[in-house]
Formats: sequence, C-alpha cells, structure tokens
Amino acid sequence: MQRTWRNWLGLAASLAIIGSCFMHWTWYPDIEKFFTGFFTEKNYYGKPAYFLISMSLIGLAAHALRKIWLYRLNLVASGLAMAFAIRTFLLFTSSYDGYLPEKQPGIYIMLLASILNLIIGMMSMNEKPKKTEEKG
Repeated sequence: MQRTWRNWLGLAASLAIIGSCFMHWTWYPDIEKFFTGFFTEKNYYGKPAYFLISMSLIGLAAHALRKIWLYRLNLVASGLAMAFAIRTFLLFTSSYDGYLPEKQPGIYIMLLASILNLIIGMMSMNEKPKKTEEKG
C-alpha cells in the first residue's frame, strides 16, 4: 500500500509536536528564564511535554504502520493532545502579578501541530485499507 500525503503530513505534525517540546515556549521577564515543555520555575506548571510526546508517539505509530485500529487510537490520542495543548497554551501565556510572559515560537508550533494532528487523524479515518487481489 502506498503512502498518501495524509500519512506524511501526520508524521510531520507528530514530529513537530515532539520537537516543539524542546524549544522555548515563553520568556518570563521577572525571573529572566525561558520555560519549555520540560522546565518551569519550581515545576509550577508541571512538565506537559511528557504527555504531549506520549500522545504524539501514538500518532507516529498510526501513520507509520497504517493499521485501522491505530488510526482509531490516534483519533482519541490526538483529541486529548489538542485539548491539553490548548490548556497548556493558556496556562503558559496568561499574565500574572502584572507580568505578561513573551510567547516564543515553540508554543505556537506545539499548538498548531496539535490541531493539525487532530485534523489529519479525522481525515485518516476515511481511508480504507486496500484489499490484496487474489491471483488465479
């Protein structure tokens, strides 16, 4: 079975989520630190990258192996990941005590790739596996 553009775009979106977890998400001017998916000051916001990466690995497996049960699992995982990405975006970028953190490119990539991963997951559900033709 030949790969479609949906498979390649799904793989790219999953890899973009994983890569964005290592990038800077926000800059906090009062403490002069960048926050990433793995680092927050005194772990106030947790480490959302672990959840996002685990959900993206399901997406990688679904688009690489192309099994119908993996597509269904990916639809659930990408829906959870998108909801968590929106929550994380709002948590990391909201103001506090009169300080407004500067948004960095990593948080936008994480949010957009999560939305794209869900859209590709929904589109992949319409893809039917091709049956092999019998010879003879």
